[in-house]
Amino acid sequence: MKIYNIKSGRFDSGRGGFTLIELVVATAVSALVIGIVSVCFSFTLRVLEKTTRSRPDLSLRMVELLQRQLAESDPTPINFERGAAPLFTGNSTSLCFVTAHSVKAISKGVPVVVRYSFDSASGVLSYSEMVMNPYQPAALENFAAGTTPSGQNSRVRVYRIHFPKFTLSYAGKNGSEFLQSWNSTSELPVEILLGWTAKDRVARSMVCMVNSPFPIQVNLLNPATPGGLNP
Repeated sequence: MKIYNIKSGRFDSGRGGFTLIELVVATAVSALVIGIVSVCFSFTLRVLEKTTRSRPDLSLRMVELLQRQLAESDPTPINFERGAAPLFTGNSTSLCFVTAHSVKAISKGVPVVVRYSFDSASGVLSYSEMVMNPYQPAALENFAAGTTPSGQNSRVRVYRIHFPKFTLSYAGKNGSEFLQSWNSTSELPVEILLGWTAKDRVARSMVCMVNSPFPIQVNLLNPATPGGLNP
């Protein structure tokens, strides 16, 4: 096709479209760019999936922490208004006791009071701890009840972990079955049956021995009895 040039007053040869070779080259370049983007996107997805799978399950770490703290629990009596007794309160969804193992070692060797509280509605287990001061028994009782008096906030650490399920039950030295709560003010339980469901939705259970580092694995489908036996 010829194009009329006004300046020169004559027709110049020109093109009004693309040649086949140009179309082939443009298509090849576009395919190459799309291929590179696809490979990068696929690689990013694989890295993200691998990172997600390797992310630790914090619920399992929390169970290990509870087991260790119970193994290092402190039965030393505290002079409360009702009389001298070790600090230990527990029911099916909460537990409070004194232990020598701090989650962040804030106590520098001094025992700490720890409290586990599970909210079944939200599926969240709250963990908190404070330095154990035997000269402030009222503050310890308030902390065990889930309240913190004024002036104590700076010494309390709180962590929240998602648990689909979390239950506790207790057995004494000569107990024949696990109880839903521990009401004795003179002694600590010997065994605590912990049942939980982690992120993988698998139901698990463990018998934690108080002042003993060796837990007992049990089957929830065949509930355990005190002493590590299955009925």
